[in-house]
Amino acid sequence: MTDEEVKKRLTIFWDIENVHDEKSTHTAMTNAIKESGEVVKAYAFADWDSRRNMAEHLYSIGYDLIHVPDSRDNASDYKMASYIMEHLVHFPEVREYIMVTGDGDFKLIAGALKEQGYDLWLISNPVITSSELSDLATRYSDIYSFRPSPLDCTDPEDCAAKSLSPEARQIAAVKLQEAIRIVTEGGHKPGVGHVKHVIKSLNPNFNERVIGFDSWMDFVKWAESERYVTLEGELPSTILGLPDSHTPETTRISEATKTAFASLVKVLENRVEADKSTSLSEIAGDLHEQGVEYQNVGFPKIEDFIASAEKRGLVRVVSLSEGNNDPTLHPVCTVDRLKKWFEMNKAQYFGSSVNVPKDVFLEKIVDMLHKSGITLSRLEAYLHNAEIQKRYKEILTASGLPFLPPFQMLMTNILLGKGLSCEEAVIKVNEELQPLSITLTCPIF
Repeated sequence: MTDEEVKKRLTIFWDIENVHDEKSTHTAMTNAIKESGEVVKAYAFADWDSRRNMAEHLYSIGYDLIHVPDSRDNASDYKMASYIMEHLVHFPEVREYIMVTGDGDFKLIAGALKEQGYDLWLISNPVITSSELSDLATRYSDIYSFRPSPLDCTDPEDCAAKSLSPEARQIAAVKLQEAIRIVTEGGHKPGVGHVKHVIKSLNPNFNERVIGFDSWMDFVKWAESERYVTLEGELPSTILGLPDSHTPETTRISEATKTAFASLVKVLENRVEADKSTSLSEIAGDLHEQGVEYQNVGFPKIEDFIASAEKRGLVRVVSLSEGNNDPTLHPVCTVDRLKKWFEMNKAQYFGSSVNVPKDVFLEKIVDMLHKSGITLSRLEAYLHNAEIQKRYKEILTASGLPFLPPFQMLMTNILLGKGLSCEEAVIKVNEELQPLSITLTCPIF
């Protein structure tokens, strides 16, 4: 038999509403799956009316798009579950199921697949993934591990000689506590295996062997013996917890880590506000001037620190051009942060009768902010700028419209604020308004 004949056959089931990232990540993940076997079918489930750009991209790389209107809670889950059950009957040759989701509702199906001897490759964001689901996987991958990055991070093995100090272990213990806290606050049980996925996701340079442990469980048991964590239950169902009190040293490390990340965000936003370069070298220089010592909280190089900040959703790293050796950082506005901003400001900017947009539209606004390279404070400046508001109202009047939906309204203000002419801005906004049968027109003077 040739290698092609014995290649493993597999199928992808993707819960888009639960797990997704950028186009480049989706492409890299799909290519990695295709390299591991023959993809018999690839399904992606979502309300595609609100994800048109993503739909076009996923269709182009081989996914069957299953449309599920979002009017019903868990509608995508039910549809995806039914497809999996039907697939088991019609494609018995498939031996590995790839589920791109972190939703605990799929644990029964995952358990059934495991019971029947199928391999399960689970791909998700570990921070919001059900521990019960990840524990059932034959193989687990962090969706962000597929995200292409221009950063050259430290190989943990290179740091072995200087990482065996007591403080290095204390720093690792604090990172372990952080992972447990995040899983717990997300409403999930911090299973011992799942917490490992989370700590490695948040800290790409983490490696328990570098700090002198032969295995993950050796590290966890040491952390328990030193009273950094608590353990409940027997393996593989062990649940991690936090003690009632923490030592002054772990508190100091935890606060120093938070301060370092907060300083990074402030430096980046200040540079954006001042229209200055946000290249990695410039950011590193500002951090050095402010005395931010990220090495003292477990990050040997600036690249390690930035990669960890990106995994925490604080910054986004991009390359300006092919082969660029000095990546650029963008500030990140999370969906939760934007939702709070809307709740506080919707009456002022959009009218008291306007509802806070659904998450899918908030994601579009977040993506627009990132691509435009502006912060929420810069957006507010545009919304308060008299000249921009005058031009915006003239466009509405010329178009015979009293208002625009929030996404298109913000898009218009951003484009005008970035210096585009009325004609240039209207062309771009009309592309977004087309499904609503609304057309903007520039005023004639």
